[in-house]
Amino acid sequence: MIRLIKFLIRISSFLGKELTEIFRQPKLILTLVLGPFLIMLLFGLAYPDQSRTLKTTFVATDPGSFQTEMDAFANSYNSIIFDYVIASDKEKALARLALNQTDLVIVVPDVSFGTIQNNQQAEFLVYHNEVDPFQIGYIQSIARIYVDQVNRQVLKSATAQEQANSGVLQDNLQTAIIKTQALRQSIPAGDVKTATQAADLEKDLTGLDEKLTIFRSLTPGVLVSPFTAKVLGLFGDPLTVTIYFVPAVIVLLLQHVSITFASLSIVRETRSGIMELFKVAPITAFETLVGKYLSYLFFEIILAGVITALAVWLLKIHILGNLLDYALAVVVLLFTSLGVGFLISLISETDTQAVQYSMLLLLASIFFSGFFMDLRLMREPITILAWSLPATYGIRMLQDIMLRGSSVPLLVFLGITSIGIVLFLIDWALLRKKMESQYS
Repeated sequence: MIRLIKFLIRISSFLGKELTEIFRQPKLILTLVLGPFLIMLLFGLAYPDQSRTLKTTFVATDPGSFQTEMDAFANSYNSIIFDYVIASDKEKALARLALNQTDLVIVVPDVSFGTIQNNQQAEFLVYHNEVDPFQIGYIQSIARIYVDQVNRQVLKSATAQEQANSGVLQDNLQTAIIKTQALRQSIPAGDVKTATQAADLEKDLTGLDEKLTIFRSLTPGVLVSPFTAKVLGLFGDPLTVTIYFVPAVIVLLLQHVSITFASLSIVRETRSGIMELFKVAPITAFETLVGKYLSYLFFEIILAGVITALAVWLLKIHILGNLLDYALAVVVLLFTSLGVGFLISLISETDTQAVQYSMLLLLASIFFSGFFMDLRLMREPITILAWSLPATYGIRMLQDIMLRGSSVPLLVFLGITSIGIVLFLIDWALLRKKMESQYS
């Protein structure tokens, strides 16, 4: 019994010690509890419960004749298609699509009734500039909805027209019957008039027979759905989900490794007393920071090369763009990520805090960088948070280079470079202040 009591006392002493240690770090507790909750809350507020709207350009040979139908469709589906224009130049419309000035280009087919009579469906060509398989699937659904609406309109018009024609058809049948009766009652031998009536009757009946023949020869699928849609991307066949996510995964890995290593660098030196050596070392804060940047950049560039090689070799992904553009995008991503990591290291008091801040940043990057959901679905105020993350810029750059074969997006490159430079200057100022405090 005494041994059991001593055992419980020894255990309870550790319990008190660990709880005391935990409550000594209120910032860590708040970060652990409120950090993930705040990220999830912002994620819930960021994405509205509605579909993505699409700016659409319709290309028609005669734009004026298409305006009424387009207005009717847009009014019915204004939550999907908005700000649409109708043009006649297909090449100019595709050029606007390549510059992301429009989301869709729909080429309206030149259709005559002869096309349907020949058992051919008229095809709408729907062009997009997406690489995200989920967005491509969404556009394919929109194309089906649009074609179904067009088919309904055509069937409605055709039904109304055929109802009107049925009256003519019935009149023709009645005329044929009357002529037949008259012909039967009096057919004198060698009567030219009677022969003419017989010829007219034959002509009328032949015409009716041809119409019935055409109607019976039509394929039910063409008759019910005279129009179809073909969805085409500017960059070839749709990508698999695995290949689409490769650039984003590379970016998140490189950002997280960079931030984690950098976030532990200065805080460990401060806690271990190495920072005290700077009192006697002839070195400035600028030289210290540049040395750290170059050291980690050298290591992480090698790591980025290994990750890229594994992606190309194992996943069979092809980098469609220029390798120099790819390397430039990776370097600027690493540079900015290191700036974030050093900032975390300079404001953290312990290794645990630094690691926790790094993990929260990784979680935020997964939800808000465009990795998990398309940024175009995000509400405007929260996009500021999205574009403050290095991963957002990195994913955009690597997707364009690897999947589209484009060059580095200039505005995106300038944005992440500016963030990296600002972070470097902030880190320099904080490190100089910390080193001066060590001297005093």
